[in-house]
Amino acid sequence: MRVEERVRGLVQAELYCAEPEALLNACLAADLPLLRPQRVDAFTLRLGVFERDLPRLEALAEKRGCEMKILSRRGGSRGRRLLRRRSGLLIAGLLMLTALWTSSLFVWEIRLVGAEGLSRAELLRELEDCGLSVGCYRPALDAEAIRDRMLLREKRLVWLAVNVRGSVAEVRLLRRAEKPELASDGAPADLRASRTGIVRRVSVLSGQPLVQPGQAVTEGELLVAGKVDSITAAPRTLRAQGEVWADTWYELSAVCPIRGKETAPEGSGSRLALKIGKKRINFYQNGGKAIDGCDKIVHEYNLGIDGLFRLPLTLVREELHPYGGTEESRGGAEELGQRLIASLAERIDGQILSAELSTAELGGVTVVTLRAHCLENIAQPVDITQ
Repeated sequence: MRVEERVRGLVQAELYCAEPEALLNACLAADLPLLRPQRVDAFTLRLGVFERDLPRLEALAEKRGCEMKILSRRGGSRGRRLLRRRSGLLIAGLLMLTALWTSSLFVWEIRLVGAEGLSRAELLRELEDCGLSVGCYRPALDAEAIRDRMLLREKRLVWLAVNVRGSVAEVRLLRRAEKPELASDGAPADLRASRTGIVRRVSVLSGQPLVQPGQAVTEGELLVAGKVDSITAAPRTLRAQGEVWADTWYELSAVCPIRGKETAPEGSGSRLALKIGKKRINFYQNGGKAIDGCDKIVHEYNLGIDGLFRLPLTLVREELHPYGGTEESRGGAEELGQRLIASLAERIDGQILSAELSTAELGGVTVVTLRAHCLENIAQPVDITQ
């Protein structure tokens, strides 16, 4: 109804007469549509009427001896006169609608769904070779043909679908599962100690065990032999498999300056650019020159409605944060010790049972020493040379 009122024109009027009810009955009898009539007091009536019905209301009011006052006018001939005076705005609106409709006939964004572990740039290049690229004509796209070409080109994909909505093309794909490696015995090998320790537990799947719990072993010592003797046949050589868990001890040290050079931001700046399709217009000079000593944060603002359509215009804002040197501390001994513990945990095949840290400052440096007691699998396969 609001749109109809704008188009046909709405006039708000206030009428003052001795018998407002008689005026309302006369309007109903004359089939004159009234909009939202409201009784102000015993002799005043406020109502709305379409612009073309205003002369009939004036005639009925004059006939009943009523005084009529126009409160407001909206839309109708007044709106059309305003549009005629502002023809430039009308033309600009029509041009914008035309640009939106024309832009919707092209693809301005390609979304890849399910491309984890694959190169996005490589997939986009292959899609372009198959007929799907930024700026391509949407009605001419053949989703099934693109799917078939991509599956033939890209052997890592097992399924692909192309869905186009407005100016956005969504490519859903499924990566082919890699074949698991088949287990094999491999070359004959012994199990030797990767580190000195005291054996706590021995678990052998194949091979001849040569150590027992409680026995001390040194690095490189033979733990499980791949050559197995037989009472009824000749000795046979196989790949020894198993685990030998032992108590081991480590002493690691790390050194760093007490104070060192760190970088801290000294200011910031920004610059703008505009991307039209595949073209980029920089609103600054020396756009191709590399920027040293700065962090660059890029913000892109796409013009359009997400999931519906997108215009081939992208506003790019780059924030530049230059850096300069200041004196800063490199962190305390506690943080350095935690790094040593984390590094040791990644190196061993087992767990750290206990850890002790000690620190010292010598000649302007901090020395952190870690002494740790670990339980780890020290069995390491070593091929048997014939």
